[in-house]
Amino acid sequence: MDFDIRVLPISSSMILQLVATVILFFILKHFLHEPVSNYMKERENRIQSDIDGAKALKEEATELKSEYEAKISEAKAEGQEIIESARKRGEEIKEDIIDEAKVEANGIVDRARKEIEREKEKALDEIKLQAGDMALLIASKVIDEELDISLQQDLINKFIDEVGTDKWQN
Repeated sequence: MDFDIRVLPISSSMILQLVATVILFFILKHFLHEPVSNYMKERENRIQSDIDGAKALKEEATELKSEYEAKISEAKAEGQEIIESARKRGEEIKEDIIDEAKVEANGIVDRARKEIEREKEKALDEIKLQAGDMALLIASKVIDEELDISLQQDLINKFIDEVGTDKWQN
């Protein structure tokens, strides 16, 4: 086995290899460079389009979020207004009920006072009648018997004992 070791390559082989590489380069450039470049350009455009679309969607989402937050804020404020209005209305109703109750209570008290006054006058009239009857009864008993101090005292005590009983009223 014989090996031939050379430090410099064979020039004919090197030239042939160089020519084959240049031809291969031009063939690949002619057939592959343009389609690969177009594909890469299309891919770059598609990616850029997707990025732009994502940015637009993000901006739209940010705008919608701001709108929704504003609407939520408005709804909360409106809810607070409704609650405050209902609370005020409740207070007004409460005050109206209290005022009506006071008026009605005053009316009841006035009617009760008038009724008490009528009953008092009725009782006084009845007492006057009974006092007159008592005076007549005492006078009739005094007339029936002659009075001395001890008899008079006995009649008064007897009268006091009989007051309010059936015997006294007869």
